[in-house]
Amino acid sequence: IAIENKSPSLKMPDFEVGTSFATRKAFGATLDIFSKLLPNIIGGSADLEPSNYTGNFAKNYFDFGMKNKAGRNIAFGVREFPMAAMMNGAAIHGGVIPFGGTFLVFSDYERPALRLAAIQKIRVIHEFTHDSFFVGEDGPTHQPIEHAMALRSIPNFNVFRPGDAKETAVCYKIALENKTTPSALLLTRQGVPVLEMEYKEIEEGVRKGAYIVKDCIGNPEIIFIATGSELSLAMDTANLMSDKNIRIISMPCMEIFEMQSDDYRNSLIPSRGCLKVTLEAGIIRGWEKYSGPSGLSIGIEHFGLSAPYKDLAEEFGFTSSQVENRIRNHLNTLL
Repeated sequence: IAIENKSPSLKMPDFEVGTSFATRKAFGATLDIFSKLLPNIIGGSADLEPSNYTGNFAKNYFDFGMKNKAGRNIAFGVREFPMAAMMNGAAIHGGVIPFGGTFLVFSDYERPALRLAAIQKIRVIHEFTHDSFFVGEDGPTHQPIEHAMALRSIPNFNVFRPGDAKETAVCYKIALENKTTPSALLLTRQGVPVLEMEYKEIEEGVRKGAYIVKDCIGNPEIIFIATGSELSLAMDTANLMSDKNIRIISMPCMEIFEMQSDDYRNSLIPSRGCLKVTLEAGIIRGWEKYSGPSGLSIGIEHFGLSAPYKDLAEEFGFTSSQVENRIRNHLNTLL
């Protein structure tokens, strides 16, 4: 497998519908399965094994070192940039698939190496957890605001922000297949509901970068375009707005969506005839491409605060009732 650079058939983890599961935890569960099937997966965490859910990998495959060169876990330490640079070197050497985990806010330290990976067209997989102000008590220094869009600005770099545990496993699978494109998975600290859809349907959609998670009868009046933890927020908001025809789109990878045909993109997000609402717990710059001139982009344009994440959701307008009010008020300004 390693020498011939072939990918075996990958088994997907089971996640129970109706439960709430953090996507960082889903990454760990997926890593546990994929690492058994792909013995050339190596990597580790920048001293954040419990938070990144890479602890099982470290326990099962031991640390690489002078006395154990068969170890597959790399104890990078609190060295985010050297971690990313080492991953690049391992990928260029060949034979292995490197991954590295840290908090999304620390991607700033890695940026030169991330950019170089994109230039060199190599397969490295970055796990970035704690992906929004929902980090909560860690405070504004650890709450990413601009980071998702900053990563999306790197050419030839796929940024995945999965909306649930199943999407997370599929995104990881696609990242493994992309042998000439580095990938980043932006993952939640907090639990998010597991989608009712089957893996087959989710994978078909994620492979196109965006897809319809829930549709309406007839033409939609409102289209929600959401990523990550805001996918469930879009669904909760739609339930409050039963008087409207609403379509909900999950967009786990903007870069892959942009590679799709005009027909597919227009079939999901028509240019006219409905209100487009984007939802992401980060800056709104860049989302206007999808919301359009009369649309609404809901995000956060300031730094966070230190408080429990549910309190921050209320403070920053990320509850379903607050989103509903913003949409209805916006519709009134258009009429």
